[in-house]
Amino acid sequence: MADHSELVSEMPVLEKLSTQERLKLARKRRTQQLKKWSQREKEFNNKRRKSDAKTTGRRQEYKVHFVPSVMLLEAAARNDVEEVRRLLMLGVSSDSTNEDGLTALHQTLIRVLIQS
Repeated sequence: MADHSELVSEMPVLEKLSTQERLKLARKRRTQQLKKWSQREKEFNNKRRKSDAKTTGRRQEYKVHFVPSVMLLEAAARNDVEEVRRLLMLGVSSDSTNEDGLTALHQTLIRVLIQS
């Protein structure tokens, strides 16, 4: 496709053309534009397919990891005695707190008081 300066320099010639000739030229340029677009689109899709083929071989695994203190607080909130015991045996601090400053013991006591 022609750049701006070429199009501007071409204006006097276009003004002298008949309407039919202008339409014919416009159609020709549009066809060229669509061919270039189609070719770029094919190149883009080929590159994308190649990169997809490379990543298909590798399996993407997403894993969420929690800090042990968060696991302890959550286990206490669920009243999962075995999980709490396991985490304490692994050395997780029973003094760890949540964003409100509550420890696992606080959460357990609050739950017991609410249930009774």
